[in-house]
Amino acid sequence: MDRNQKELNIKKLLKNYSIETTPNVYERYGEFSDLVSIDNAVYITYLPDETSSRVINTAKKLTNEGFDVIPHLPARTMRNIAEIESYIGSLSEEAGCNKILVIGGGSNQKGNITSSLDILKTDLLSKYQFKEVGLAGHPDGNSDISKEELDKAIIEKNEFVNNTDYKAYLVTQFFFEASSLQNWEQKLDSLNNKLEIHAGIPGPATLKTLLAYATSCGLGNSIKFLSKQAMNITKIATTRTPDRIIADLADYKIKSPCSKLVKLHFYPFGGINKTCKWLNHVINSNLDINNKNEFKIIDK
Repeated sequence: MDRNQKELNIKKLLKNYSIETTPNVYERYGEFSDLVSIDNAVYITYLPDETSSRVINTAKKLTNEGFDVIPHLPARTMRNIAEIESYIGSLSEEAGCNKILVIGGGSNQKGNITSSLDILKTDLLSKYQFKEVGLAGHPDGNSDISKEELDKAIIEKNEFVNNTDYKAYLVTQFFFEASSLQNWEQKLDSLNNKLEIHAGIPGPATLKTLLAYATSCGLGNSIKFLSKQAMNITKIATTRTPDRIIADLADYKIKSPCSKLVKLHFYPFGGINKTCKWLNHVINSNLDINNKNEFKIIDK
């Protein structure tokens, strides 16, 4: 494959990327129109110490800006069905959302809701006319859930959404090597997965920051990968860009036409401003791609 085609493949995969933010980050900027293209969806995280009202308010403001807004719904943060309906209903009727990401959430369960499947089974997403529902995927596993339980969840989610009136898809936890997604998708194929995949990629950030996030999320493979690089003390504070993993995934998508990878989702650990500026620069500039699939931006 020649370099020009590689560049086209990279930009094609990046074109419709999504990115996430928090209510706190949004408040800091006041609006996102100068940061993110209106063509790129914005997810809103619902952290353990967050309130539903702030997520709803942020979603409403982003919707008013014209963004495609996808709030998180963490199952174990919800105390009961009534709280779930209040949250989903407000996102639909007040914030104008018709897309949502349903995740298990942290290990601190606050009520009798145990999993994202519990949320799906309420049928509240259909009641409030949600059109697309993201579900969590874990290419590097999850320290709180066994591999067997993760496999079972993929099977159950596929079976359940096969009979719903909304589109469901998988949004993955972040990872650092394309092989993580490739190996995971092979596993998904053996489980008869039919859901498309949005691959979670960390934006530009220092190795120290990336290692801290990987450790907090219990991502064993990612921790090992980053720790090897962090052994070089001169690199620990250096910003690491995700150029190689993006190029590798672009190659994988071309070489594996049956892959369900359709887009990239960015976690802006180094800051949303830094991540968006870098992505926009990559999309709108020429790229110098070396034989390791690493690339540098060439200003036009």
